[in-house]
Amino acid sequence: MRQVGSYKKGTMTTGHNVADLAVILKILPSVETVTALGTKVVETLRTQDPSEVLSMLPNKTGFEISSADATVKILIATVPHNMRKLEPDVHIDMKLLQNSMAAVRHARWFEENASLHVSCVLGVWFWPIRVKVLVRLLKDLRTRFPGFEPLTPWMLDLLGHSAVMNNPSRQPLALNVAFRRSLQMLSSGLFLPGSAGIADPCENGHYRVFTVMNLVQQDMVCLTAQTLVRLLSHGGYMKILGLDGDASRKSTHLNMR
Repeated sequence: MRQVGSYKKGTMTTGHNVADLAVILKILPSVETVTALGTKVVETLRTQDPSEVLSMLPNKTGFEISSADATVKILIATVPHNMRKLEPDVHIDMKLLQNSMAAVRHARWFEENASLHVSCVLGVWFWPIRVKVLVRLLKDLRTRFPGFEPLTPWMLDLLGHSAVMNNPSRQPLALNVAFRRSLQMLSSGLFLPGSAGIADPCENGHYRVFTVMNLVQQDMVCLTAQTLVRLLSHGGYMKILGLDGDASRKSTHLNMR
């Protein structure tokens, strides 16, 4: 079992108490086997704490266990040699299993590149925590601005890391500078057709992460970022951060006066 997602990366946001765990099975992951595993886990948890009210809900990727305060999503994966033996009507879909393994790779990459040496000396934040805070800010923008909804958590992870670390000075940027830069990168067409984009470091070849979005979604991301950059240039950071009214519904036609 591996911790994955924002729970492992340290980028969970307030009000989203959902932890992701990937379970890698050595056996073929049939739907019945996964459901039985979920039932067994819930029974074990209830034995340890009978007062806790838990529910288990199977889904396409595995199952979810929920309490009144939080939810744990179990993502099922399997060892590579089992992939050739999968039957569509019996086992979990191969693409979903591959996505679960990708989540494991993403968590490992983020841990190695954005989670090391987190500390504070004389009030100076080292760059890993800047990346995490920036990712949280980008996630908040995605929840409040519809034009950013197509951005996946993995895109935001890579965008946050790139905004902080990949710059001409080769020095990690301050959080406020990196926040502006991340919006400028999107507004310049980073995730538009023909752009180099950001290559997925966990995939073979030059696979650009933004290609999972369709053309309309790519255009909306760029348009929304351009509007926010203009707003930021006119001192509207309070609106962007949601501290001065709701600008989300006007993100494509804000009045700059």
